[in-house]
Formats: sequence, C-alpha cells, structure tokens
Amino acid sequence: MAIMTRMRNNMPVILIGLVLVFIITIVFEWGMDYLGISRRSDAVGKIEGRKISYQEFSELVRQQTEQYKQQSKQEADENALRQIRDQVWNNLVTQALLERETKKAGITVSDQEIIDWVRGENPPEFLVQQFRDSTGQFRRDSYESALNDPRNREIWVKVEKALREQRMAEKMQSIVFSSIRISQGEIKDRFIDQNVKANLQYAFFDPNKFIADSKVTVTDDDLKKVYNDNTEEFKVQASRKIKYVFFSDQPSAKDSQDVFDQINSVLSQAKSGISFDELQKNYAETSPKPAFFKHGELTKEKESAVFSAKVGDLVGPVSDGEGYHIFKILEEKKNNDAFVKASHILLSAGTPEQETAAKKLAGELIARAKKGEDFASLARQYSTEPGASQSGGELGWFGKGRMVKQFEEAALNGRPGQIIGPVKTQFGIHVIKIEGRDNREVKVSTISIPVKASSRTRDDAFQRAQDFAYVAKKGNFDTEAKSLGLQVQETPDFQKGMMVPGLGFFESINKYAFKSSVGDISEAYPVNNGYAIVKTIEIKKEGVKSFDEVKTSLQPRALHTKKMLQLKELAQKLFASLGAGGDLNSLASDPNILIQTTGDFNVGGGIPSVGREFALNGIAKTGEIGKILPPVEGARGYYLVKILNRTSFDSTGFNAQKNIVSAQLLQEKKQRILTQWLEKLKETADIEDDREVFFR
Repeated sequence: MAIMTRMRNNMPVILIGLVLVFIITIVFEWGMDYLGISRRSDAVGKIEGRKISYQEFSELVRQQTEQYKQQSKQEADENALRQIRDQVWNNLVTQALLERETKKAGITVSDQEIIDWVRGENPPEFLVQQFRDSTGQFRRDSYESALNDPRNREIWVKVEKALREQRMAEKMQSIVFSSIRISQGEIKDRFIDQNVKANLQYAFFDPNKFIADSKVTVTDDDLKKVYNDNTEEFKVQASRKIKYVFFSDQPSAKDSQDVFDQINSVLSQAKSGISFDELQKNYAETSPKPAFFKHGELTKEKESAVFSAKVGDLVGPVSDGEGYHIFKILEEKKNNDAFVKASHILLSAGTPEQETAAKKLAGELIARAKKGEDFASLARQYSTEPGASQSGGELGWFGKGRMVKQFEEAALNGRPGQIIGPVKTQFGIHVIKIEGRDNREVKVSTISIPVKASSRTRDDAFQRAQDFAYVAKKGNFDTEAKSLGLQVQETPDFQKGMMVPGLGFFESINKYAFKSSVGDISEAYPVNNGYAIVKTIEIKKEGVKSFDEVKTSLQPRALHTKKMLQLKELAQKLFASLGAGGDLNSLASDPNILIQTTGDFNVGGGIPSVGREFALNGIAKTGEIGKILPPVEGARGYYLVKILNRTSFDSTGFNAQKNIVSAQLLQEKKQRILTQWLEKLKETADIEDDREVFFR
C-alpha cells in the first residue's frame, strides 16, 4: 500500500508524464467532470466550436503553475504566468485539433485494448515506474494488488481516461506517419556523410579578383533575368508596423520599502528570541536548508555581510538584486584551498609593440599604486577591460579554477595589500592588487523576501496605460505620449504569428495589429514587465515586390552572374592546360589564385577553410581520387579540385550502425512532417482567443 499511496500523491505528475506523443504537455480531459467544475457562461475563447470557460482554463493554468513551482522551487511571477497561460492555450488548441482529426479518421479505442495493455506483459512505462523497488525491479505483485484494490478505483478511472487519450493519439500518429519511408540509399548516404573522410587540395578562383566591376556591363535585361529566375525570393507576406508606449509594472519604491519594513520586523522577532527556523517557515517563500558557503558563491552584498560576521550573529537586512535577506551565522570551518579578493588593471598587448608599451606602463602604475595612489582610480583611467570605468577593476573573491592559469597563480600566491605585476595572459598585461585572503567556509540559515510589484503597483500601471489609451484615442498618440514624458517606440515590419520587434512574442498584440486599421489604438496589453498601448501605423498586403522595387538590389547578383560566366571560361582553360594529372601547386605563382589543402573532414559536413559548399561536398563523396577534376562552381567562385585521399566505405561499420542511422532519419522525418501537419491544421481551425478580456 505504500507504493499505492505514493502513486496517489504523484498522480498529477503521472498524468503529465503520459504526454508522450506529439507536442502535448498536459493530458486534457475535455469534460473535466472529475474536477467537479461548474460551468460559467464566461468564455476565454472558442476552439472548434467548443467554448473554453474561464474556470476550466484557470484550473488548467493553476495545475501548470503548481508544476512550475515544484520544478523551479519558486513562485511564478507575472511573466511566467503569461507564458504558462500561452502554453495551456496552445495545448488546448493542439488537443482539440487532434480530437477533430481522430474523429474524422474514425479512430476508437476499445475497453479491451486498455485492459490488455494495463494487464498485459508490457504495461505502460509510466505505471511500471511507480512500482519499481529500490533495486529498480518491477514489482508485478504490488502492481496487480493495486489494480485489484477497490480503494484505488477513482485513480484507475483517471488513468484509464489518460491511457485512452494516449492510445488514440498514437493511432492518429500512425496514420500521419504511414507514408514515411526510409530507403537503403538514404541510410547509406547518411552513413557516408557521417563516417567517410576526405582530404582535398583545391585552387580557388575569386571572380572579384580576376574581373574588375568596370569590365562587366549589366543591362536591364540582365537584371530582369535575375528577377524572373528568382521571383519566389521576392514574395512578401502580409506585414504590419506599429508604434507603442510602455508602462512598467515593476516594483515601486513603496513596494521596496514595504519589504524592507517586513524583513526588519522579522529581524526584530529573531533578536527577541523567536526561533529562526519558525520565522523562515512563516516568512520566506522558500525554505532552503542551512548550507556552507565559500567565498565567491554569494552576491557581493551577501558576501560582505556574511563573512564579516561571527558565529551566532544575526546579519541583515542585506539588499541585493534578489531582494532583502537576513542570515543567522551557524558555523565556520577552514578550507584547504585559499580564496583571494583582487582588483586588476588590464593593458592591451595584441602586438609585440603593444606588449612592450604595456609592460612599461604597468611598471609605472605599480610604482604609483605602491606610493599610495588609489588603485580603483588608476583602473578607471588606464584599464582596457570593459566595465572597468564602473567597477574600478574589482574582481571580487575567487579560488582555484576561476581565472586563467598565469593570473590565478600570481593572485593566489599574493598577500593582502600586495601589488603584483606585470602578469601576462592571453588577454594582455595585468597589474593585480590583492585586497584580501581567506580560507573560511561559513554555514548560514537564510530568510529571503524578494521585492515584487504589489497588486496596487500593477493595477496602477494598468490604469495609467488605460488612461493613456483613452486620451490618445481622442487626441494625438505622439503628442499625448510626449506630454506625459513617454517614449514612443516604432517597430519594423513584422508578419502574422511572428514576434513583435521590441516587445517579444505576444500573440494578442500580433492579432490586434492584423485585425486593426491604420490609426487604430489598442487597449492595454500585458507584456514583459508591464503594459503596452499599441497604434497600427502601416499595413502591407501579401504580394510580390515589383521589379522596380528590387532593381537596385539585383545589381550585385547580376554582376556576380556575369563575372562567373567569364571566370568559368578561365577555369576551364587552366584545367585544360594542367590536365587531370597536373599539379595544382603550379598555379601558386598567380597571386589571385588561392591554393589550399583542407585536411581530413567528414564528406557530409563543413569543409575546413571553406565552410559549407555543397558542390565540393558532392565532389568529395564521388570524385576520382588523385586527379584534378573539372571546374566546380561554388557559391563564391570556381574551384579546381584534387582529392588527395578518401577513406573507404566501411561495410562492417555500416551493417552495425544502419539501424541507428535509420532511426535517426525516421525521427527527423517524423518531426518535420508532424510540425507541418499541425501547422496546416491550425491554418484551417476555427479558433477565437479572447483571453485578453480576462487576463492582463
């Protein structure tokens, strides 16, 4: 029964674990009857004619939020909640479309199928996992006992529903994937790409080195040919452009002060003798166990407070980017490894001349620092390290393994107050000041309260956004924004269903932009860290760019095409003069010709010194070894190639790996077909998303 109790407790995890097919992340029971939810007339949307009630949607969001909390060990903030709501909605859409397609296909799952699956020799893996003992063995006796125990009837009803959904999805998947075939030729080609290596010597002919632009005439007919040959490239999808203003809902000074007052109250209670552990349970969002910390493992603010205290001290409040904290120092111990706190001045030394100058300057700075000049001021003035002007060269605490070898050895062997240098590393010349040295670890118990925006702050941000929308609709968007000191941002063009530049992926804003007219101003939309008011300023319909629109951009391509035609003739003449048995090195006297050897590479992968050049990959796989091959046209120019060597096809290795390669190809095809299938279903789906009415 202990196993069955654990199963009851883990039921939400089990149900989520059922999602093994397609991209569903939760098994949704459409009726939701077992949750006992009473229907509301309010609907957050409609999917394939079925209304999704506010309560039903909220319950699914709650379940997903609980899962998020368990996994991340923290509460979901506003941004995380928005992402969870989007995930739940997308899962509902996917599930609805799967249900629609399974009905169309006449797919059913009989009771006997479920019984045979559950009671058969190979039960569902997620169930098997719940009945493994400490050695990992499946306890069939405990499993059968749980199946037959009438007290578990309610759980098994839920499991049966989930299994039925899974099996129906698997049958639908079989139909979608029924046309996929992996040929022996495909398997062999992939094996060759991954396992056969070649080494090439090549002569590269760059058209821009051989043929000056002034020697080529590009006519309108040339440009039109490029345009007509590539019309697919000039198709444009419908796009929109918007302006927006942003209203932050981040914590206010009042929110910060409230948390500061609260943490001070907790500190007072701790000093009065109330158990620190009890206070932690009552006030901290999470209750981490007491732990030892070394230097460098805490934020700068925490580090300073904790390591300057004594065992038994109550420390705080300490403020950093994570919130307010108080600590109880429980224990201290010595570590075998030392930690140092250091600052440094970095001087560039990329060339021998720079290195000589840097060492001279380093010597001068060392002398000035030893005479008492402020090291941080010298770092701000002379260090080339990004950020030194703000940090004064401070590096904080570190131990072994944190810095490059030369720097680490110099610093860890230093003593507090010592100025060390010059020290040369791959980054340049360093002057180092040792600020401190310690080998302690401190064990602390912590109470942390993050600073979050209060509901009042968020409501205020929302109301300010709505007020702006109201006055902007009656007046002028830009003028009203300027009068309030708001910055108006303008996006570049973006397409339907894509990210809104500057704001991120917000489906509601994207949809608004595509259903609104030029000049329309939205209500407040929730975005990361606040709210946005949007104005649609430009609408572009789907079509093909005209020749006149792209004419200027065609010039380089037409020029390259004509140069390549001339270069082909030159490459063919050189090939004829050399012959298949010639020596490519004989061309090295021409400074315009690049002679290179690639070294060994997989024939299906990137080519050293070349990159991706599919024409060369093809030659590497099939060309005759040891001979100069006819000119090869690449994306950037022409090549004369000699295959120096190529490993032979390993039939034994192929026979050993072909099943693995086949599975790899099959999985790739399945993923591609599945994605395309789902996207096509969504294009024709009847979906109404009204979530913005309920959530902000």
